[in-house]
Amino acid sequence: MQTTHEQMVQFLRLVHARAGGTGAILNLIRASEVRGGADLLTLTDLVSDPQLKMDLARHAMDEARHSYLLLRRMNEMGFACYRLPPELDRVERIVERSRARDPKQVYMERGSMGDAELMECVALAYIPEKDGAAKIGANYDALSGDPGTQAVIASILRDEQRHVEYLGSWLKRFESRLSRRFVASTLERLQEAFDQLDAAFYGAFHEYLERAAA
Repeated sequence: MQTTHEQMVQFLRLVHARAGGTGAILNLIRASEVRGGADLLTLTDLVSDPQLKMDLARHAMDEARHSYLLLRRMNEMGFACYRLPPELDRVERIVERSRARDPKQVYMERGSMGDAELMECVALAYIPEKDGAAKIGANYDALSGDPGTQAVIASILRDEQRHVEYLGSWLKRFESRLSRRFVASTLERLQEAFDQLDAAFYGAFHEYLERAAA
């Protein structure tokens, strides 16, 4: 069953009220920014289209800035960041389900990517970004009692909404380069894979919060 925005806000308020809860959430967001930004930055050297190259470079720059803002806020709160357990790193897990080659490997081999692989990489960015934007928006509403952290989340949210918009527009462009059916089937396959990660994610989330509280 799909969780509504109001249900997510209520859930996150409970998480933020826990000892270490806010730090744990910020660390969760930070980890996805770091992982996603690394691939995007690599992709800029594998793309020949000047506009897509610029769009990806700006996106990677945004992710780096977000990571810094989150890390700074965590330091202010006295929360030490740490690497996520594999079950909580859904960006990493969905990349493992991809049919496209790892951009870092292609880069190291001084190779290139065709439209089909580039489209899949854009889809791999789009799905977590869309999911993340919704959850970051819920975190913003849940943090009404913490204006300092809420301001950081607001800055990130504006960028995330822009990322979803530009990635979606590029997927539309790939429909004309490839086909609407091919793009739709890729999105459906990757979305299904991303959704399947939910069980493992929420199964490990409670243990993660326990560690954060300690």
